[in-house]
Amino acid sequence: MKKRFVGMMAAAAFAACTAWLLPVPARGQAPAPKAGYKAPRFEDGKTADLQGIWIVDAWDTSRYSLEWHNGATGIRPGKESITDPADGMIPYTPAARQKQQANFKNRFAADPVNHCYMTGVPRFVTSGYPFQIFQTPKYIMLASEYVHMLRYVYMDRKDHQYEGGTDFWNGDSIGKWEGDTLVVSTWSNNDQTWFDASGSHHSGQLRVEERFTRTGRDTMSYTATMTDPGVLTRPFTVSLTLHRNTAQYAQLMEYECHAYAEEDAGQ
Repeated sequence: MKKRFVGMMAAAAFAACTAWLLPVPARGQAPAPKAGYKAPRFEDGKTADLQGIWIVDAWDTSRYSLEWHNGATGIRPGKESITDPADGMIPYTPAARQKQQANFKNRFAADPVNHCYMTGVPRFVTSGYPFQIFQTPKYIMLASEYVHMLRYVYMDRKDHQYEGGTDFWNGDSIGKWEGDTLVVSTWSNNDQTWFDASGSHHSGQLRVEERFTRTGRDTMSYTATMTDPGVLTRPFTVSLTLHRNTAQYAQLMEYECHAYAEEDAGQ
């Protein structure tokens, strides 16, 4: 186990040292729909068809931090994916920022993903693991390669059923269409997930609005706006580009998670 952990750290260090060689678009750069492009239709002939296996850009470093960040052990340097506010920073209260910094120092032991817990939203999309979209008139399902996670976006519900009661690792999601854009509102999030590997946390008051818009045959624009009066002074938004897996027999792999930090701590 120790050899495997050292190998992982060496790979992370190499990625951190060479990441500056990768082409990185300007912050917030998300493709607009190509001229004359219209998303393919779902079987109902009305709504856009978003189905397929999608993943964030290879250069994207939001899995490590949503904010601009230097390289550190296990953290690849990169630009922020936050497009609002303009400074690219999560608008934490002073106390919440102190907690984020403490989380960062203890990130290997404290990151829920290192214990194989579910990611939460929007980390479900930004984690760097591919996910597949399945579409029906009543619900849209997102299946992640990471720990076999499933999210159901209910299209035939108008209200969140669990407000003030039960909470969930990936929240309670309902969706609607605005033209060809799928808008997903997620409430009832527990307070145990992080936004990224740098300890960016939230409270149980978190509400997330995601927007999925196909911009080309194999590209999709993704934005997520987080509102959380428990730790934020105002909402903030991240913007990413997703790419579709175009392999002939594309499929999600069998990914089994192992709690490396927990196992190594006991040796």
